[in-house]
Formats: sequence, C-alpha cells, structure tokens
Amino acid sequence: MSTPRRALLLPGMLGVLLASPAWGETPGPERQLRLNLDPAERRLAGELLQPLPQGGRFALLEGLDVQEARCGEEALRLARDRDGHWDVPACDATLSLRWQGTLPDTGRGARLAIGEAGTLLPTRSGWYPDLVEAAGPLSLEIHTPPGQRALGSGSLVEEQAAADGIRARFHHPRTRDLEVAAGPWRLREREVDGVTLRVLFPEALDTAFGATYLERAAHHLGAFQARLGPLPFASFSIAASPAPVGVAFPGFTLLGERVIPLPFIPDTSLPHEIMHAWWGAGVRVDYADGNWAEALTTYLADHAVAEAAGEDTALRRGWLHDLAALPAAQTPSLREFRGGPDPAGRLIGYQHGALLFHMLRQRLGDAAFDSALRELAGDWMHRTANWQALEAAFSAAAGEELAPFFAAWRDRPGRPELALEAVELEEDGDTLWLRGELVQRGGQAPWPLAVPLAVETEADTLTRVQPMETERQPFTLPLADEPRALAVDPEAQLLRHPGELPSVLRRLLVDPDTRLMALSPGAEALAARALGRPLEALPAEAAAPRLERDDTPLLVVGTTEALAEWREREGLAAPPPPREGLERAGRARVWMHPERPIGLLSGDDPEALAMLAARLRHHGQRSYLVLGAKGETRDAGTWPAGDNPLRVELER
Repeated sequence: MSTPRRALLLPGMLGVLLASPAWGETPGPERQLRLNLDPAERRLAGELLQPLPQGGRFALLEGLDVQEARCGEEALRLARDRDGHWDVPACDATLSLRWQGTLPDTGRGARLAIGEAGTLLPTRSGWYPDLVEAAGPLSLEIHTPPGQRALGSGSLVEEQAAADGIRARFHHPRTRDLEVAAGPWRLREREVDGVTLRVLFPEALDTAFGATYLERAAHHLGAFQARLGPLPFASFSIAASPAPVGVAFPGFTLLGERVIPLPFIPDTSLPHEIMHAWWGAGVRVDYADGNWAEALTTYLADHAVAEAAGEDTALRRGWLHDLAALPAAQTPSLREFRGGPDPAGRLIGYQHGALLFHMLRQRLGDAAFDSALRELAGDWMHRTANWQALEAAFSAAAGEELAPFFAAWRDRPGRPELALEAVELEEDGDTLWLRGELVQRGGQAPWPLAVPLAVETEADTLTRVQPMETERQPFTLPLADEPRALAVDPEAQLLRHPGELPSVLRRLLVDPDTRLMALSPGAEALAARALGRPLEALPAEAAAPRLERDDTPLLVVGTTEALAEWREREGLAAPPPPREGLERAGRARVWMHPERPIGLLSGDDPEALAMLAARLRHHGQRSYLVLGAKGETRDAGTWPAGDNPLRVELER
C-alpha cells in the first residue's frame, strides 16, 4: 500500500493538486468526460472520450440529444432504435461523443435531481452515455457557473476559479460508476494525514456548522486511517444536499440539510459515511451475494465511536433489543440483505451484521482482526468483493478456517436464546465450585458461541469464556472468593435474543402488519410519515380487544382529548406509575401500552402531531416520548424490564 502524496500547488489554482493513491491502478485506456453543468437552467453539455473496439449502445434521458460522434477523425452517424437506444459501431481509435440538452426534474431512479439548491446525477441513470461493461480508469472534468461547486467520483485533482465559474477535475483509478453532485457551497478544507478533507455547505449551514463538521470529520478520519491505513482517495468531501439523504460515493458523501443541524449527526452519520470510503465506495459490494458493507461499516464506525466514548456495551444492548422486536416472519439471514429502506431488513444488515463482526473480533483478537481488515482493503480496493472474500481474509488472519462461523451467523436466520439451569455452589475440601448448565434455544440452535461468564465476588469480578457448540453446555468454575452473583454475557458481547423486553416503539416500526386507527383528520398521512410507509386503516369504531386474537401491532393517532377518550372507552389501562399523566404531558406524546402491542400517538394541535411523527423513527428503542411546546424532547424513556434470567444471585 502506498500513502497518498501531495503534488505541487500551481499558481492560480483554487484549492489543491492531489496525487491519487496507487491502489487499484488498472493498465489500459481510460474514460474521459468533460461536463458543463448549469443547475439553474437544468442544462448539461458533455463530451466522452473512450476506446470502443467492440461497439456498444446507450440511452439518454428525454431532453438530451447526441450532437456529434467521431471515431478518431472520422465522423459517425449513429442510429437510434425503437427503444430509444443509440447504436455505436466498433471504433479502433478513440471514440468521441458530444451530447447536450435539458435534464428533467427527475430521471431514472428517484435520486436524480437538478437545481440551484442542489444537484445529484446518479450513476447509469441516463444523463451520460454509458458504454462500459467493466471497471476502468476515469478522468472527469466539471465546469459549473459562479456560485456553484461540483463533486464527482474519485479524488480531486484540481479546482480552479475563473470569471465564468469553477472548473474541477477528478480521477478514479478503477470504476464503472459515475456520480456527480453540485450545490451553492462554501468551502472549508484541511489536510489530515495526506488527505485533503473538505466541507461544502451552503452559506447559512457553513456559518453555523461548517467548522464543527470539519473538526469532527478530521477526528474520525484520523482514527480510521490509524486503524485501516490510508484512505483510498486523495481527497474526501462532506457536502450538503436539500434531499433527505445520507449516502456515500467514491471520494465524497452527501448529508441532508435538515439533519446537518442535529447535534448527534457529527458523531453518528458522519463517521458512518466516511467509513464507507473504504467499504462500499472503496471495496465494492457484490450485491448478488449479499451486502456485507453496511455491517462492517456499522461496526467500524458506529461501534468504534461508541467504544471510544465508553458507550459500546449500551450500544450493543440496544442493538439486541432492536433485533428482538422483529417478528419471526421478518427475520431473514444476513446473507439475504441487499440494502434498501425496509426497517426490518436494515436491522439485520446493520445491527445483526455488526454484532457478527464484534464476535469475530472477540474470537481473533484486535491485532489479527485489524490485520485482516488491512489485507482485505489492500487486496480488494476498487474491486468487487463478496462474502467469500471477507471469509478468506479473516480465516488467513486467524490461522484457521472460519467457514463454520460465517455459515452460522451469516447464513442462518434468527439468533439463539440463552438460559441458565441447575446453578449451584459445591464445596470440595478447600475449594468452592460453581456449577451449572448453559442452554441454547431457537429453531436454528445450536450456534457456535464463546459465552462470557462473569462471577461477582466480594473481591472482584472474574470472567471466563465458555465455548458452546451444542444445545446444552455444562460448566464448572473454581472460586477463590465468596461469590455474590453469576451473570451470563453481561456486556452484550453475543448475538442472541435478550429475553423478555419491555414494549417499545420499534415494534410498530418493523412489523409490516402494523395497522392504524385514525381518530383525527389527516392521521393517515401522519402515520405514513412516522413509520415510513402507509398503513392498513381500521375503522375508528373497531374495538381494541380484537388484537388479543392475533397480536398484530396497532398505532392509534388523534388529538390529545380524542385519544384519551378512546383509551378509556376501550378499557385500556392508563400509563403506569410514575408516568400516570403521560397521555396529556407536553404538547405531543407517543407511548406504547406496557402490556399490549398498541402505540398511542397524540398532540394538542396538527403542528404538534406533525413534529412528533417526524421524530418517531429516531426513538425506536423508547417506550414513550414527549415533546414540549417548541418541539424539544421533554421526556423519553423505556418501561422497566423484567428480571434478567441470565443473572443468578448466589448464596450458601
């Protein structure tokens, strides 16, 4: 691996010249694209230069048209078929294509958008001639008018300002994809261990948050490079988008303007998207074999940040609780995860997958685990890797075949539930023994486990890891001090069902059969916004007790008084102590009934209901949430959980 190097700064340049890392350099000719992009007019003019010895065909969005085609010095007349595709004959010289026109507001794929407030042109969406079947080098030049800046796939090579706008050049050593973004951005930048880090926000966001994002991004990037080696791009840009996105591309990420002000984003979504520069945007995903990148990114970013703050145990425990909220029918294997917005699938692809890598790290140790990551990056950067590539890298670092581990946790659906049985203390001469039996339950049991057993004594807490390959595993522990308690996996190190849990909002979010009871006008739209999908609506006169027959979750939405009257009429218990006044607290509130899969969402006015609906998906681990007069979080929490079956108090 080579470290990115700074090139010389030439006079007249706005920004920097950057040398690309040597990772993934591919011999042979490259695509060259020159673009003139005018977001205000939605105009695009482009030129593509590339070899095309076998010929090819492409399609353009409505409003775009080919202006000229040449093979070397020879003019070509391109034919267009009934499907609107342009057929290009074989060209042994360099093919040159010029096209231009007006882009539509949206195109193939909902993400395409163009305008002064923000532009995103996704790969292979018809805005450029796509004539490549395999990844290769890409050189990209983008010219934008004054007041606009652009980003493209790969590393920034140079950026120059002139009276007619800004011209930026990018290079990617090996890619088939091509993404372009633009916006009315101000620039902040700094060097971080050989990488030019840039923050591109509109003026108001830049003034309020630009410095914070640059500082936090530098912190995260420094930590990630120390662990994984050099970033696979010589530059990395964090840019604002008017669209509600959080998405990573090679060399840059887009964050939605509405989430940028949220105080937790610089240490949650931001490091996650930076980590994707290695996994997903760097080492690409073979989606046909399953999306491994979200799991690895979640572990190496979200979990690493929490671990550095001493909050990793709470994070893992929260993940286990979220996974436990999944209905049995919505628990696919990790390998089946491809991506997408489905909340149930995301829990598997992100949280279940991250916990797989946590258990793998516990098994291999930090040194071998991080060595495997570096080897994976070195061998597969700017190439497409599948799960077998990861399995091979970690097996080599471990010095053992890890196929059984991956087959269990990647390929099987569900997670085991652990139990303790026959726990007893026994004296044998001068030695005190703690004996018991671990039990695995679940349709796919047994799973291969290394179960932490923590014995709390008067002097200390002693921890032993008990291997478990069968459904029942006896254990015997010698004790030197008087024991007080035995706890199984107290720090949530294992992928497992956490046992009986309090009723939380996540149940409504992940169950596709959640239904709606609308007590006020407009409740259907609010519920769809809160859960991210439309719900089957029950008539307001339907009785709540019908839920006892099928246990299907129900969301009830209405004004404060309408919902309180409905609850009393249906005979449902009020919120338990010490939250007796919860259903009228604040300006808006939502709470899960402690004993039934019913969520009750109410507000004093339509604006309060709308604010609460927008927040619901961020509080899935809560049992209740109360917003104050200005929409601030006034109260949030979880109903008390029952006794922990994996903890036993010990007495002689």
